[in-house]
Amino acid sequence: MRNKRRKQVETQKRQRRTVFFTLGILVVICISFTLIFGENGLVRFIKLRAIKEDVRAKVNRIDKQNKEIKRQIDLVKKGKDLNLIEELAREQGLTQKDEIIFQYQDGQ
Repeated sequence: MRNKRRKQVETQKRQRRTVFFTLGILVVICISFTLIFGENGLVRFIKLRAIKEDVRAKVNRIDKQNKEIKRQIDLVKKGKDLNLIEELAREQGLTQKDEIIFQYQDGQ
């Protein structure tokens, strides 16, 4: 009788341990899944980091363009770069005295 009872108790303990171990593993899996694929998980973090780097690169490119434009503005204001002034004037359709402009239509 004692051996039967002892075996029953040991079997129940083993079953409880198995159930708790299984539940623990499931909880760990759920938490891991949420941390990786959740709304604010690792996958989203990696995507946001890539977007952030792209935006930084664009900002740096625009900063360089702004610096170049400011440099050109300073040169034009001071009248130091006559070639640049002439180029900008020609882009606006201006010509020098006695110049003839030939305009071609597409396909000719």
